[in-house]
Amino acid sequence: MSSIKDISSNIKQYWRKDILAGFSVSLVALPLSLGIAIAMNLPPEALLAGVFAAIVGGVFTSIVRSGSVSINGPSPALIGIVVSGMGVLGAWEYMLAAFICAGVLQAVFGIFKLGGLADFIPSSVVQGMMAAIGVIILAGQIHPGLGVEIGKMNDFDKLMAIPNSIAHMNPLIAIIFFNSLFILAIHPQVTNRFIKYVPAPIWLVLLAIPLYMFFQFYTGGQTAILGKTHVLNPTKDLIYFPLPSSLNISEIFLFPNFSKISSIGFWVVVISVFLVSTIETLGSAKAIDNIDPLKRKTDLNKDVTAMGLSTILSGFIGGLPIIAVIARSSVNINHGAMTRLSNFVHGTLILLFVFLLSDHIMLVPKAALMAILVYTGYKLASPKVFKDAGLKGYEQFLILTITLVSTLMTDLNRGILIGILFTLVIHLIRSHLTAKLFFKYLSKPNFNLARIDDHYHLKVKGVANFTSIIKLRKLLKGVPENDQIVFDFSRTRLIDFSMLEFVNSWGKDYQSDQNGKYEVIGLDEHLTTSSHPYTIHALPQSVGKPLSKRQSQLRDYAFKNTWVFEPNINWNTDYLKSNKFFETRPIEYLKNKVVGSYQNEISWEIVDITFDEGALMAAEVHNMTMLSIRFNGVVPNFELDKERIFSRLLDLAIKEDISIEEDFNSRFSVKGNNKADIKHFFNKDLRNFVNQNDKYHIESNQNVILIFRYFRVMSITEIKELVLFGEQLTKQFHNSLNNPTDNP
Repeated sequence: MSSIKDISSNIKQYWRKDILAGFSVSLVALPLSLGIAIAMNLPPEALLAGVFAAIVGGVFTSIVRSGSVSINGPSPALIGIVVSGMGVLGAWEYMLAAFICAGVLQAVFGIFKLGGLADFIPSSVVQGMMAAIGVIILAGQIHPGLGVEIGKMNDFDKLMAIPNSIAHMNPLIAIIFFNSLFILAIHPQVTNRFIKYVPAPIWLVLLAIPLYMFFQFYTGGQTAILGKTHVLNPTKDLIYFPLPSSLNISEIFLFPNFSKISSIGFWVVVISVFLVSTIETLGSAKAIDNIDPLKRKTDLNKDVTAMGLSTILSGFIGGLPIIAVIARSSVNINHGAMTRLSNFVHGTLILLFVFLLSDHIMLVPKAALMAILVYTGYKLASPKVFKDAGLKGYEQFLILTITLVSTLMTDLNRGILIGILFTLVIHLIRSHLTAKLFFKYLSKPNFNLARIDDHYHLKVKGVANFTSIIKLRKLLKGVPENDQIVFDFSRTRLIDFSMLEFVNSWGKDYQSDQNGKYEVIGLDEHLTTSSHPYTIHALPQSVGKPLSKRQSQLRDYAFKNTWVFEPNINWNTDYLKSNKFFETRPIEYLKNKVVGSYQNEISWEIVDITFDEGALMAAEVHNMTMLSIRFNGVVPNFELDKERIFSRLLDLAIKEDISIEEDFNSRFSVKGNNKADIKHFFNKDLRNFVNQNDKYHIESNQNVILIFRYFRVMSITEIKELVLFGEQLTKQFHNSLNNPTDNP
């Protein structure tokens, strides 16, 4: 966040650019603010609600907010909420009270630094919500754009009624509407600098006014087409808002009525306004920071607080909620804005335009303003939105679609809730965890941040989805500037789009703002349904995954011997954790399990096991093939390993090795608690057998025997040798139990 000194310096340096940008964006904001109010079906005395919001959003918000080049004011995203809210509450004064309460919630939200809670809503749910808002805007504004009046309908019925309105449209009004849409559509493609510099809404208004006047003059206010008479009625077709006859405050402003504050419907409206305002503000702030010419970062909590306070002020004078709006902010930046002075100028100019040029403003056809809103709605719910979601993975497409449909069929709050619940169901299915374990991971996100050598290593275990972002954000505050961090997802069962999006966004900010470095590792073995880098990553479970060459060999080997082969990842490792080797080596998962038996009596399994090593568990992950035998008899607990120089020195220091026989002890290290039993167990035959097969680590935990070579994933040939060794060792163990030691 910039200091006051920096802000003052920037304004002095860039004031000319800011004034020009503020003027340009005011020309866009004025018709849009009026159009939003009209689209909300507000009574004539309340049509300046959008204008009041733009004025407060420009003049007041520019003083108290954090962002530097964003434009604040009313948003089309609230049209559906206000329309439905008016149906619930019945009068504009009650809506103003709801806006104020939403502003209070938003201000508290920011004051207590809860801006990060917005991360709890998955990206695709937010997109689905915005797409639903787009559909609601489009469905509601096409009809007046075509000059057709429809009665009170729900959003779905409005959508279904579009073909009928097209069939019964007023051609003269429709020409203005479609001409306006055409201008909005082609303006981005135009290369002429002059045309490009003037925003599309200005061209739209400049052409719509003379076109309407021409139609009125040429037709005399009515025309007959295809046997039907169509009338132009300036009272209905043009913008109209009553101006006060004096400076009496009661004539200028409408004031809130809080008498319905105890009703459930009131608070449904409050929560809906709060959610949309907060989510759009936070999303816009992040997007605007990316295109800020001076690369400043917005204090999100301060920004949310400022929007809340501004909404409170706007509500008390009869205005709409204040939101940071990305479209107007882009116009602002494209026209050279450098500081918040441009937002202040934009609000001031709108105030002057309304009260000094009101007669000219009321010449603008409503159809032109409806075209702006329809185009906005289309952009929010265009086929490209769904295509992009599909490219991120079918899960993202489904989540977006379910959220969209749910919002249209219920309301915004329930639509978001359904979207979040559906996202969790998708994650549960993709993770292949039990519901109990899945929600355990969600309730207690498992992050391990440690300093390893020259970098920070963050290892994530279990499930890393949108519910974990808040905790991760707090944890990352401990990473200093000018350092390096590695995000390790190798042991993570599932990573969702929101998490990967956050990690990479945080990493890029860390690089640019704090001169740090970041790296994401451990995703190579995860399955995805899309090539998008942020798509859901899940560790494979045999479903839909082709077997590798080694897996195919293991499958054939098992089939030939009537054994069972399970390539799936298995997270149930509790039965191994009591073994000595794994006391200090946390096990991640097992896979490629082959299950068989010796003489149909003694069961065994071979698995590839993934585990962390010792003190470096945050960084060192190992994979190893291991044979586990369930022995019928009770074998003494021991560890046997080939003697090494280090273990000899260690034995001299702490004398852990059990003395069995001199030649044997010179080659092998044997450890255990019950020395007498172990010494008796290792008879001559067993010692000879071990001498001839000295490449394995062997350990016993009563009736479970583990056999492996350190940190080796074995080939199919080595596995066959291991199975044979295990069978022979089992026989030797039987003999040792029946024939105790022959040591003197």
